[in-house]
Amino acid sequence: MGIRNIGITKIYDGLWEDAMTQFARGQVELDWYLANRERDQRLGLTVIARPSQSIVDQFSALIHQLRLVEPEQYYYQPDELHLTILSLFTATEHSRPFFARLANYMSACEAVLSTAECFAVDFCGVTASTGSIMAQGIPQDGNLEFLRERLRKALRAQDLSQGLDTRYRLSTAHTTLMRFRSPPQALPKLVGILKEYRDYYFGGMIFRSLQVVKNDWYMSRGRVEVLAEYRLS
Repeated sequence: MGIRNIGITKIYDGLWEDAMTQFARGQVELDWYLANRERDQRLGLTVIARPSQSIVDQFSALIHQLRLVEPEQYYYQPDELHLTILSLFTATEHSRPFFARLANYMSACEAVLSTAECFAVDFCGVTASTGSIMAQGIPQDGNLEFLRERLRKALRAQDLSQGLDTRYRLSTAHTTLMRFRSPPQALPKLVGILKEYRDYYFGGMIFRSLQVVKNDWYMSRGRVEVLAEYRLS
């Protein structure tokens, strides 16, 4: 294990504490769209990175355990697991005006990603929100945050900041593993597994490539279109 980023760790700890308080009351936040996938027309444009196979295997082992106690929830498939570098615009039902400027988005990405540097992330432990379970990614250098800031600056320079950071300003390096789509039937057992994995070390890696993708909200297989891929220096 490498360094502990205190700022990022505090964010994860805050999420965990809030989620555990709600879970203790039997309360979760259900994702309405997951019960109505055919009605979900949200599309976005995102820069993502894919974890290594060894880390995917570790995530999948945890997902298997969670699925055994809560089989009706939504679990990410191995080839759907990802780390969001930046949502160029957040998935929305009103994506047409954004995609009308796709060439501008791709130009901004090219200017930044063609010269971007590798970055290191340790995946250590899990956290939760009231609606999801996440593996905690801890950046091991400043390259990821520097890359995000360069992308934000390039987007603003081309007047493309309208759909940027609309939910929150992304600073973590988490990977979402599960979302609640139905009332849990064994929430205490689920929490028990999460506590076992609270500080579990899934592994670390240096990310050496990025993808620019057209995507739905969940990065679903079959709905992700890779528009460009970049090797990092």
